[in-house]
Amino acid sequence: MKYQTSVRKIPTNRRSCRGYYAFRGQDSIPHESTVERDFVMLMEFDERVEKLVSQPIQLSYIDLNGRQQRYTPDYLVYFKTPNMKPMLVEVKERSEIKKDFEKLRLKFAAGIRAAKEKGWKFKVYDDTRIRGSLLDNIRKLRNFASHSVSDDIRDKILSEMRNIRLPITARDFLEHYTTNRREYLENIGRIWWLALQHDIELDLSEPLSERTRITQVKAHD
Repeated sequence: MKYQTSVRKIPTNRRSCRGYYAFRGQDSIPHESTVERDFVMLMEFDERVEKLVSQPIQLSYIDLNGRQQRYTPDYLVYFKTPNMKPMLVEVKERSEIKKDFEKLRLKFAAGIRAAKEKGWKFKVYDDTRIRGSLLDNIRKLRNFASHSVSDDIRDKILSEMRNIRLPITARDFLEHYTTNRREYLENIGRIWWLALQHDIELDLSEPLSERTRITQVKAHD
């Protein structure tokens, strides 16, 4: 697949929330706000997402004063599944949308038209759609990203999970799998690491804890 490339570079500023996010350790994705950074984090965790492109296309629209303006949507999301159309995304705080809706709706209309022409879809993600229990849990899981789990230990835990009835809480699994408190504490971190690698699936609709349910063990490639 031929991917869209960025048409605009985001300038860095030490006093702002601009910066770069290491997307899956491969791409450096720029963001201009904390809510944009959080959106990128959400897309990174989503297994369906293939690639994320920042500032992917520049559009023109006529503003409320009749003048032509430029508009660059924030991101273009490509998906692994062929039947999922690429998603052109604008990320905004809900308060900003409410305050400037009459101006922003003209930009959004331009985004909708451009997406339709290219066979994409256009979506607006505000902070209430991005932030919540799922993002909070992703942040917690990311604390275990640097865990070193050997292939032997990884395979052993996954094999045991495949032989036990799911769903099961992390606590119940560890009480079955471990024999002492030290092993219990070591393996709870390994479970969160496995979830971050998408080796297992957790019910992340509630705050991450030992009561979080393990719902699925993924098949190995």
